[in-house]
Amino acid sequence: MKSDNLKYLSFAFLIALGGLEQSCQSDARTSTRIPPVIKKGRAQWQNDALLSLTDLINRGIDSDVNYFKRARIYFEREQYSQALDDINESIYEQDNVSEYFLLRGKINRELGKIDNALEDAQRAEALQQSSPELYVLLADILQAKNRFGEAAAYLNQALKMAPYDGSAYYVKGMLQARQGDSLASLSSLNYAMNVNPRLLRAYEQGTMINLKLKNTAEALAINERALKRFPERASLFFGRGEILNALAQPDTALIFYQKAVAIQPDYEEALNQLATVAMQLRAYPQAIPALKTLLRKKPQSKEINNMLGYAYEKSGELDIAKTYYTTALTIAPGDQDARYGMFRIRKIESEGLYPSYYPEENTNEGYKLLDTARVKIKVIQPRGTTNIRVDSSRKAKIE
Repeated sequence: MKSDNLKYLSFAFLIALGGLEQSCQSDARTSTRIPPVIKKGRAQWQNDALLSLTDLINRGIDSDVNYFKRARIYFEREQYSQALDDINESIYEQDNVSEYFLLRGKINRELGKIDNALEDAQRAEALQQSSPELYVLLADILQAKNRFGEAAAYLNQALKMAPYDGSAYYVKGMLQARQGDSLASLSSLNYAMNVNPRLLRAYEQGTMINLKLKNTAEALAINERALKRFPERASLFFGRGEILNALAQPDTALIFYQKAVAIQPDYEEALNQLATVAMQLRAYPQAIPALKTLLRKKPQSKEINNMLGYAYEKSGELDIAKTYYTTALTIAPGDQDARYGMFRIRKIESEGLYPSYYPEENTNEGYKLLDTARVKIKVIQPRGTTNIRVDSSRKAKIE
């Protein structure tokens, strides 16, 4: 009896197991129970992470940590303003975390706030931060402040800890360039670009050094690589303009200067070059907006006032030109460019006030030709000659 029961139970168990296996196979085929793994791209992952972190921040959960995580994502996406806002919130809530100050130092470095970046990096070091990332940041900031000895010391520490770090080689290249070793600098910068393709400053410096060495083909190649990776960077369009200007293509260079200014309207170097090249090409209407922007930055510049006066003068707007020349003379009363500009305008304005000496050039009515039938003109006789006798008593030797 027991053996029959065992047989029955075993048979029932096998049936149930077979049904379960068939059910799992069916679910696997139809993907109803276990969803398939979907691989996300980095951009999609960042978007999802930002939504999740924003939700946690709004609910007040671990605010300082989640602000820090969101700031890192913004930093990787080169959204530096948003990153700075978030890391400031983290530091406001916890002001003794070295990673927070390190990240803020990196953000400030990218924003060009060198002094703030140095302060943050030094605070991170004081909080016992000793990572190669920090040492590279300190070396980079110090070389930008021309403190080369301190920069080299931090760089050596970073290279001992991370001998293949791309950012470290960027700083090494900058130090070599400052020491006048351009070829070694280019080698280091090329390594930095290959190891870390997102290092924008390496592309910019590599382009400029090649341009100074008149390696225009290499400068153009680096600039093209950079523009493919960073298509919205004003500095790269400015660099392309500089290359084309060096290649004696000012009309094309002007287009790239305009693109740089369109992306970054207060880009002073691009504005200067745009105005200068446009004036050289006699494209005065294109030079005027750039010059006006520069004048807002430097209202006491006699040079910019003179350039604006000249541009308006050549555009035929003499009253506006006189205003800028007058301003230049107020700033520098003896300025020759402004005085000559005013002289040219007065000369133009005085034309037509006095009749021409030649009747055929005079279109004014009221002037008549002389009637020779009624007026007799005596021909002027040539003057007579007088013979002066030579005093033979005076000895004269003619050679």
